[in-house]
Amino acid sequence: MATQPIAVPAELIAAPLAREQVGLWTDAWRRLRRNRLALVATVYLTLLILVALVAIVHTPYSTSHQGVAPTYASPSSAHPLGADASGRDILSRLMVGAQISLVVGLMTQAVVLAVGVPLGLIAGYFRGWIDTVLSFMISVFYGIPDILVAMILIVILGKPGLDKIIIAIAATRWMDMARLTRGQTLSLREREFIEASRASGARTAKILFGHLLPNALGPIIVQVTLGIPAAILFEAFLSFLGIGVPPPTPSWGSMAAEGIHSMRIAPHIVLAPAIALSLTLMAFNFLGDVLRDALDPRQKR
Repeated sequence: MATQPIAVPAELIAAPLAREQVGLWTDAWRRLRRNRLALVATVYLTLLILVALVAIVHTPYSTSHQGVAPTYASPSSAHPLGADASGRDILSRLMVGAQISLVVGLMTQAVVLAVGVPLGLIAGYFRGWIDTVLSFMISVFYGIPDILVAMILIVILGKPGLDKIIIAIAATRWMDMARLTRGQTLSLREREFIEASRASGARTAKILFGHLLPNALGPIIVQVTLGIPAAILFEAFLSFLGIGVPPPTPSWGSMAAEGIHSMRIAPHIVLAPAIALSLTLMAFNFLGDVLRDALDPRQKR
């Protein structure tokens, strides 16, 4: 008795036998593109960087020259965001303030990376008394309020300036990076590829920065992305208190502080820097949240 051939649907014939294998970063990029909030945040941050770069060579008006507009002038065609109590164009000062915020956020994280990552790698790999000392230092710094550490450093370093602000903020943020890197190193140091590197006679520096660091890079990048808005907010708070970037250099925090006294008669003076600061913080936080999920191998389907 002849058997009837089994009909196989065409879609099953055309379907691949196995799911395409993609790398962690390729999968992260695909996830990032599918998230609309992350895409909006990326577009906003790109435009913000472009505005900050343009402000280096051109602003509609001088940021320090007073009297370019009537005091407390409302938004108009000549001054889209109005003018402050000294008659300075708010849009021009907002553009330069974007430079300050981005420089503080990025440079602070650069210092945090330079300090926290090596300390975390060394403590997690060697353990012993090195790990004990680092854990004790982190506990001590966590026990001191951030604002107190920043104010003490600013006083010790002398007259407030952008470089001193960056150092002061980094001194309150390196512990998170060191603790994260230490935890990642502790979880990776006993893996097979690290044991193979030791057995092959690889140098310690090669193991730390050639094997451990690349495999811990995902969480570190996420921490940097979330640390940038924290640094920007801290700088704005210091400038609001009057110990941030010295005038006449505009900062979003100092602009809000200058306009707080005229909130009732000219709310746009406070609203412009406050909205810019809020949008920037939300954009970095949205991007950080998506990166945290995208760079987690456990989230792969």
